[in-house]
Amino acid sequence: MITIIVSLASSCNDKNPGKPLYIRNNSDQTVYCWYAHWIYDKNYKNYHYPDTILPASQPSPYDIRSLIPNRASSVGSVSRIPNWEKIFSELPAGKFSVYFFTERPEMQEEWDLVRKNYNLYRKDITYQEFVDNDWTIDYP
Repeated sequence: MITIIVSLASSCNDKNPGKPLYIRNNSDQTVYCWYAHWIYDKNYKNYHYPDTILPASQPSPYDIRSLIPNRASSVGSVSRIPNWEKIFSELPAGKFSVYFFTERPEMQEEWDLVRKNYNLYRKDITYQEFVDNDWTIDYP
């Protein structure tokens, strides 16, 4: 009986150490962010440093997240912690990129303007920076 309990307890351990992705908005205004997600976009590696081009098609409204001022928000799945080491190891330069906007692009035309004018702030972090900052990316 004890063997069964020990095996069940050990099977509940998270195979991917770490936490969900958090982004902390250190500004006094609401900002919006987007990053290429490893589950939803098979080409996600193309949108992380050193490639800094945004996709031609506007991401779904669900993928552009709003960040409340002066607060850290979970933007990752709490129930499904990814293997961060694997994700970072697959990125071309080992850096994860998050793109920040001051206004949410609602239509493709607005997204095109963001892409053409590069009206955004981008943050690129390494795995070690991510771990050192307790799985949180800060804006700005």
